[in-house]
Amino acid sequence: MPNNITFVMDTALSACQVGLFAHKDGSVSELATLSERMTRGHQEFIGPAALKCFEKAGIDPREVDILGVTLGPGSFTGLRVGLSFAKGMASGLGVNLRGFSTLELMGRGAAFTSRPRLVAHNAGRGQIYLQRIDTQDVASAPEAHDIVKLNEIDLGEGWAWLIGSGAPLLAERFPQAQIAEEALPDLTAMAALCFAQTTAYDDLTPLYMRDADAKVSDKAVVRFA
Repeated sequence: MPNNITFVMDTALSACQVGLFAHKDGSVSELATLSERMTRGHQEFIGPAALKCFEKAGIDPREVDILGVTLGPGSFTGLRVGLSFAKGMASGLGVNLRGFSTLELMGRGAAFTSRPRLVAHNAGRGQIYLQRIDTQDVASAPEAHDIVKLNEIDLGEGWAWLIGSGAPLLAERFPQAQIAEEALPDLTAMAALCFAQTTAYDDLTPLYMRDADAKVSDKAVVRFA
């Protein structure tokens, strides 16, 4: 079996995604992934999806070396489901867990690499969440702004890509940019970052970006025999 296995999961936006990847010589290879678009039902989907993923890859969960999960921004309920599941799984397997911005992972898809891109998520309630990634693939911190004040915000210039559900709101301002409105957090990028030699992804604080209605539960514990 391959060494350096990571299992990653994303439930923060309009899909539930899980994936198993092997890390070798600085790159990752996909072993198995499952992804389904949904706005609700993440809690019912993620457990069976994880089991199917391991079965499909022929990997025992005890072979996993590290886990990754999206922290938001996104749906409060969705990201709580993913983070609770991930924390329980990490506890059950005795491995480390790393957390990632959904916006950053949306912008780290292979099609966007080495191009300046602005990730924009229409968060509802008149808000838009932004994160910038430059040509060196360095990501800024995520930002929350009022949509009505977008024209007052210095968004930079020269963006090659506008990514996410908020991209159409910026299309007129950056007519030269390509738009990827339906992008989801990229599992391959998350798997690679799980093995990055940095502490930047060790903080598991949820990125709610606005006041949450409830706190993350850490009661769920997943044990593998």
